[in-house]
Amino acid sequence: MSPATFIMLTCGMLLAMAWYANTSKRDKILCTFRRINKTKVSKFVRMSSRYIIFDKKRYDIVPSCCTQLWYTVGLIHIIFPQWVQTLDFTYESRWPLDPNTLKPMVISAEVRKAMNKEEWAVSWAKHSTPNAGKKQSMLREYLPWVAILLVVLVGFWMYNNLAAISNQMAIIQNNLNAIAK
Repeated sequence: MSPATFIMLTCGMLLAMAWYANTSKRDKILCTFRRINKTKVSKFVRMSSRYIIFDKKRYDIVPSCCTQLWYTVGLIHIIFPQWVQTLDFTYESRWPLDPNTLKPMVISAEVRKAMNKEEWAVSWAKHSTPNAGKKQSMLREYLPWVAILLVVLVGFWMYNNLAAISNQMAIIQNNLNAIAK
């Protein structure tokens, strides 16, 4: 296998892994739980879930408490970070921490009964996109396509140049073999 083919296959595998890693976390919430002994546990849960289970206890998901975070855990997400929704929980309450006060939410039974599916859907729609209500600039709109085009052009350039370098190395090796005989 030539070096150019190896590099192209490696880049292709890296892009496929990045695509899979980003699409697998697209419709999920990163829930973090702080235990009484100050350890922190993280789990992903689907956006459509109503609760999550930590330490055999049920904790309710409230979409209005979601915040955005650049997810950079693992090799692929270090190279290609991704915005994810996050919720923080603590052992003190079954409700998530309010992002404004960083204290557990206080919800009475009456308020909980008043929350209907329409309010949850509106809250999800409002908080699920990082640029909700803002018009995207042209650069930000076409940035994924520009990145793909750039990767393809760099890969094509590397493939062409590595083939020339490989040919030159073969000529040098043939000359050295001829001299050694």
